[in-house]
Amino acid sequence: MLGFVQRGGMMAHTTRVRDLQVQYGDVLLPAWPPRWILSHDLGSFLLTAEDGKLTWVEPMPRGIGLWLTRRFDGVAHRGSLLWSGPPSVAELARILRERIGLRIQEVGDVEISASAESPADDRAPIALQTRSSPGDRSCSCC
Repeated sequence: MLGFVQRGGMMAHTTRVRDLQVQYGDVLLPAWPPRWILSHDLGSFLLTAEDGKLTWVEPMPRGIGLWLTRRFDGVAHRGSLLWSGPPSVAELARILRERIGLRIQEVGDVEISASAESPADDRAPIALQTRSSPGDRSCSCC
């Protein structure tokens, strides 16, 4: 569910992590799911982009994006998440670190709010989870 949330008397627009985009020239492309680096074992070729659980979040050098690590069937996979515009790398890193342990699909559904009045608002964004809780045991993949 996307929409608006109230923050201290000001309305803030919400978007999901999966709705972030990256601009290449005049083209906007989806930033989600992360671009996972595949290993040479057959198991990694059978994974979907949203399999596994989030285990690590790290800013890239020079602040251009985030490195994410997921674990699936005992194997860690690293991927890049690059996007254009808000939120800042530090803000999204903080939001995603609070969700370590979630399934990758659920991480994509995390909502991020940005002030509708000021895109450069330096206050921390509000993040809302739209699906199951971190203690959800319905995932048998990890």
